[in-house]
Amino acid sequence: MERQSQPQAPGSDVGGKLLAAAIIVLGKLPLWLLGTIGDFLGRLAWYAAPGARKVTLVNLEMCFPDKSPQERLALAKQSIRETTRTALEIAATWSQPADKLLPLITHAENEKILDDALASHKGIVFIVPHFGNWELSNFYMARKCDLLAMYKAVESPALDQLIYRARSQNTEMVTADKRGVVALFKALPKGKATGVLPDQEPTLKSGVWVPFFGVTALTPRLVSKLTNDTGSVAMGFGCQRNPDGKTFHVFYEPVDADFYSDDIEVSAAAMNRCVERIILRDPKQYQWEYKRFKRRPDNQPRPYK
Repeated sequence: MERQSQPQAPGSDVGGKLLAAAIIVLGKLPLWLLGTIGDFLGRLAWYAAPGARKVTLVNLEMCFPDKSPQERLALAKQSIRETTRTALEIAATWSQPADKLLPLITHAENEKILDDALASHKGIVFIVPHFGNWELSNFYMARKCDLLAMYKAVESPALDQLIYRARSQNTEMVTADKRGVVALFKALPKGKATGVLPDQEPTLKSGVWVPFFGVTALTPRLVSKLTNDTGSVAMGFGCQRNPDGKTFHVFYEPVDADFYSDDIEVSAAAMNRCVERIILRDPKQYQWEYKRFKRRPDNQPRPYK
């Protein structure tokens, strides 16, 4: 599936075309080799990317205060290696067909959760944090469900076309704006499914303050609203790297009954607990490099300064 891009002035997207070409060439390498390269680059990034290093350490100190500084330091180094590994692996998911990559998923855990939801003929909302290889998880979801996903175009037309073509394999894409949200609200009651990122900081207007690993965090309302206002079923979902470093497995995580509460704070807090359980499967595979606590309630100091 391709879209018509807006007309561009000659030479206006040279950088984007070069980057897209590089991703395509790199993405033809085996996923295990890309992961190995990413792991090596991640070791270098620990020293070359002080900003990411600081954010990771701050997040781990806030979320795991009971761990010793030495434990958090070791976990931070592992996290940056895993994040860099995933970044390299994404080149393959943007360049290779889903049929070639799906065999790398060895098994599924707790898939009865999905089977029961499909049997109910209700809409399904997947809670998909930045854990493991989230791009590969999209391919698996699309094979199991009639999937819609929100997509925000990137500035470079060449890069945008590459990403859109990859993500739209077996998936209907809707714009990541009000029109796309309306489309999801209409589609879910018809038994469609969607995946939503629960761990990116929303605007103050679209968020609610609830705990995340014991830290008050601005949390999206959208996941709770999409599920409860359409009578859908929610579940956590992820694609976790296996110990061999070359293959993956997918898993489903149930949400607490509180997630279906009419109280948005109760529901959002339950969603965060689901995300926490996913992360605790293997904390190093979570993207701790994101400034999750950038906004603070009651004018508290920002932790990343």
